[in-house]
Amino acid sequence: MMLMTGAQYIESLKKLNTRVYMFGEKIDNWVDHPMIRPSINCVAVTYDLAQDPQYADLMTAKSNL
Repeated sequence: MMLMTGAQYIESLKKLNTRVYMFGEKIDNWVDHPMIRPSINCVAVTYDLAQDPQYADLMTAKSNL
């Protein structure tokens, strides 16, 4: 099973029907919000690094199941 890419991860977040409130204010486009997006980008990079053969062993785990 292949992991998704960073871009696919971000697109998957956009498809979620998620209500986000920050400091009492509803955030409609939370994926692109300037206070949230840096965290999303960090997770997206981990997906991209898992695809890179140089980092795949470090960024993924093998299951015995």
